[in-house]
Amino acid sequence: MSDPGPRYPDSMTKGDIFDVQVFRDSTTLRFTNTTTHDFGPSVVWLNQRYSQPINGLASAETIEMDLKLFVDEFGETYRAGGFFSQRVPAPVVLCQLETEINNETQLVGFVVVENAMD
Repeated sequence: MSDPGPRYPDSMTKGDIFDVQVFRDSTTLRFTNTTTHDFGPSVVWLNQRYSQPINGLASAETIEMDLKLFVDEFGETYRAGGFFSQRVPAPVVLCQLETEINNETQLVGFVVVENAMD
């Protein structure tokens, strides 16, 4: 168990889907911002449950994150899998960013391209 993270903000305004491509490679999440939009400090949400803050995501920037660092509101960590894992890995079905756009905090979508869990 880890320290609890925030609760998923299901009542928050849902924004656009941005062309930020998300790749899951075993226990790593990697995404590349192929837009011209720079995102400031934000929170990455997986499957409407697990979150991890980031300092920002600039245009053309690629970020890699350890899936084991994503946590839910109860302190449960993401089932990332991996060689020594005793739990079946969870797929990344939905990836969203809680960020400020036009002076409003919104949940925007990213495009999950690959979900390699081996």
